[in-house]
Amino acid sequence: MKFSRTLVILVVVIIIAAAGLIAYSLLQQPASPCTVTWKCGASYPVQVGGTFGIAGEQCVVNSSNVYCIGGVDPNGGPRSDVYAGSISASGNITGWTQEAASYPQDVSGASCVGSGAYVYCVGGIHDDAGDDIASSYYAQVTASGLAAWQSTTPYPIPVDSESCVASESHIFCIAGNNQTGGTNANSVQSNSVWFAGLYPAGIGNWSKTTPYPSSIFDPTCVAAGADAYCLGGSDSNGNPLGTTYYAALTVAGVGEWIQTTAYPLSIVGAACSASSGYIYCVGGETSGGQPPSFASGVYYAQASAGGLGSWKEGPAFPNTVGTSCVATSGYVYCVGGFDESSVGVNDVVNYASLASLGQSQDPTQLH
Repeated sequence: MKFSRTLVILVVVIIIAAAGLIAYSLLQQPASPCTVTWKCGASYPVQVGGTFGIAGEQCVVNSSNVYCIGGVDPNGGPRSDVYAGSISASGNITGWTQEAASYPQDVSGASCVGSGAYVYCVGGIHDDAGDDIASSYYAQVTASGLAAWQSTTPYPIPVDSESCVASESHIFCIAGNNQTGGTNANSVQSNSVWFAGLYPAGIGNWSKTTPYPSSIFDPTCVAAGADAYCLGGSDSNGNPLGTTYYAALTVAGVGEWIQTTAYPLSIVGAACSASSGYIYCVGGETSGGQPPSFASGVYYAQASAGGLGSWKEGPAFPNTVGTSCVATSGYVYCVGGFDESSVGVNDVVNYASLASLGQSQDPTQLH
């Protein structure tokens, strides 16, 4: 009898220990990269020594492909790879193909826009030391992918993490880090705003226009209607901000910047897309320092001539991340990004219907 009780106790202890080990194991596993709302597409193919990941790339989109340019790999160095992600009829990204024409320089933290049948990219970081470039390039979007990149009018000063938008066949580039004094020089936050015409032959001459209300690093700007909307970024002390401004975009430049509904988070580098009168934002950095921390929040707001309406919260992103997102044909696509893993970047590609986030959309233009 005593032996039987001892055996029962031993069995119970073993079961409890096993359950504890299973629970601990589950807690140690990373969160699933997919949810019912945020489905997984084909993973991004950049890898170093078998470790996959990308962040700081610039993506633009049309109805059939997502094009992503440059970015940093798991070793932290900028790259010149350009990949096209094919969008299926069901909205999924089914695979990635490396474009024959690489970007002319290794780059991360550039800013790219789509306008008509062309992609235009400005500035960025081009080496491991964090040096900025003023170089600008453009490429035509053809039925077979991106044509060869061509050099065009450089930005007035070496820059990274500016936020450029396209409207009225013009490009408008806002704030960012300006590098002064040459190689390995310190970058300083800028409030400068420059604009230029966009043509099949490249970018026209740059002209200075209404400055942003404060000097800021890595704001997020989108064009919706005839206005630019900018949110977040970090100030000169590295503090994330939640302030949001909007201004009219015309062929003569940018109008007065007017403060509007603040973003729900203080955030740097949120990934935002504009679609049919709404702005959708995903993730972003919340720490403003090292080690970095990121958000998984998803928010959207209606844009109008009077500014932004109230921000509403959508289904959370599967990961805390500083990603790159684009929207087309009723879907939003988010590619890779900086995260809190030991690698620091990831290769996950998520997509969601905009209707599932809160509003029904039908954009078809290149953004």
